[in-house]
Amino acid sequence: MERQRRMTERERIRRREQMRRKKKRRLRRKIKRICTIFLMLLILFTAVWMIVFSLKKLNIIPNNKNFEIEKPVQRTEEEVRSKLEEMAEKHKEYKEILEHYEDYPEVYLAALANNPEMLEYVKGYLDQQDTSDAKLTKKEKKEDFPLFIQWDKRWGYHSYGTSSIGISGCGPTCLSMVIYGLTNNELATPDKVARYSQEQGYYIEGTGTSWDLMTEGASSFGVTGTELLLEENAMKRELDAGHPIICAMREGDFTAAGHFIMIRGYDKKGFIVNDPNSRARSEKQWTYEELNGQIKNLWSYFSRN
Repeated sequence: MERQRRMTERERIRRREQMRRKKKRRLRRKIKRICTIFLMLLILFTAVWMIVFSLKKLNIIPNNKNFEIEKPVQRTEEEVRSKLEEMAEKHKEYKEILEHYEDYPEVYLAALANNPEMLEYVKGYLDQQDTSDAKLTKKEKKEDFPLFIQWDKRWGYHSYGTSSIGISGCGPTCLSMVIYGLTNNELATPDKVARYSQEQGYYIEGTGTSWDLMTEGASSFGVTGTELLLEENAMKRELDAGHPIICAMREGDFTAAGHFIMIRGYDKKGFIVNDPNSRARSEKQWTYEELNGQIKNLWSYFSRN
């Protein structure tokens, strides 16, 4: 009897030991599955990242930093098409535009030939959405003088005279940056300033924005604009006082015809520019010598409040 009892006890111990081993094996298998899944996901993520990186490096996926920003030039219709065909060899997105070439306004195509940053904006022309309620982003609200791009889809398709803000609205866009930087008026977005400019007669057909918008028009938004001498020290004095500057530009690095840019500061490398037509040019510091020969007129601004 005692012997049978001991055998029964050993059997229970053996079974408990078997169960513990089974649990350990199940746990090891579970951990192994989790590690395998994690490793597969890591490999998949790495592979996708490498593919995307490679495509961008080959310019198959558009990446504005890969676009070579050249000096704007005036082109004939034939030259515009030739330039876009050249770009299509490097960036397949241009092929979509070439396939529907006749559906795009000539001025949009000419602008794209000069500025590859406008690719998505021009592509979006055919299915543009209502953007009547343009608002600033949280990031823009945190910046002293945020860069507003005239062809931003929030307002770029809005009409401006016989054109659109994206094509001809550099003046109102620059003034919008100044107004927000000095007054924090979130309602003075480029579309609102452009509408005011048009309604008050500051848009001149065939020319663009009248210089009077930079002084008379600016006063309606609580800022005062005064003409400034084209002198490096004078510009730096105004910027040191917290007064941003708007420049009317002639043909050169920024435009093939006429353009407005904003200057918000300077450092040892040069003046810090907000070009409403180019993020790339806004990331570059410009020396006085580079800007001097291209500036037709300039105004400095301060808030009346």
